[in-house]
Amino acid sequence: MSAHKNRLVHISRHALLAVAVAISSMAAVPFANAGTGQAIGSISVVGTRFVVTMEDGRIVAQEDLVGAVLTIGGDGQDRMPLRIDAVEIDPRNPDGGVMLYTMSTRDAASGAWRNICEPDIEGRRMGFPLAGTWTQDGRHLPSDTAFSITCTGGAQAKCVRFGYRPWEKSPDGTSLWDHHQACTRMIRADYCGDGVGHTRNGTPIVIYDRKGIQQDEAAPDMSFEAAWGANGALCVSRTRIPDVLTMEGLAAACPDVRQQPQTAACESDAAALILNRSIDPQTVHSAAE
Repeated sequence: MSAHKNRLVHISRHALLAVAVAISSMAAVPFANAGTGQAIGSISVVGTRFVVTMEDGRIVAQEDLVGAVLTIGGDGQDRMPLRIDAVEIDPRNPDGGVMLYTMSTRDAASGAWRNICEPDIEGRRMGFPLAGTWTQDGRHLPSDTAFSITCTGGAQAKCVRFGYRPWEKSPDGTSLWDHHQACTRMIRADYCGDGVGHTRNGTPIVIYDRKGIQQDEAAPDMSFEAAWGANGALCVSRTRIPDVLTMEGLAAACPDVRQQPQTAACESDAAALILNRSIDPQTVHSAAE
């Protein structure tokens, strides 16, 4: 797995569009070049790809999925049509490990097709399926029969695109499932690990880890914020946006999270999977003066 150079991340609000979609309930028509009269044998999700297998065992090429309409819906959910309008390899992951889809569904009132994703920071309105389901408190649960659809502006998609692919292992054999989970907590400033975020749209941060997937890099006006595990922050040197959550508020909201103003002590936490820096209000204030 190649290392990803650390980049400035802007937080966006867009997350999961469809949750707990049962793959077994899906149907798809039509497929270009799939063969006249051929029936679909199965549809599954592998990594970030829809994998459609015809009844004769042939797997439909990704480019031939364009124009397909997937009828999706799980137990207790209304079924909805999901049309694939475009497919491309993620430009941030040229190894082909992440596939991006433009997807639309019918507007209930007008019947017109509309993109299911809002624009991300780069204006992209794409997303992909990700195996597993998500709980209200932000936990990613594995599943062989359900998936979620996440847009590129959402924490789940951002973390996959950063290199924390939950279905893969790092070169030392460690599963990246928990790294991806920790990354989603960090993106949303979900310090308590209860699904409640404490950030604002467009807030810039930088992330890094000890496996070299995202490498540390100094950034102007940025200082260390917190060390993260799969269940939230392990220790916090300062909150990301004091106007949203102060250190006193953090102590009240999640008293089990260790406050460690000494950056070195927090940053060296051996259990940390993800670490991050964010804009330091004191630094910005001093610079403005």
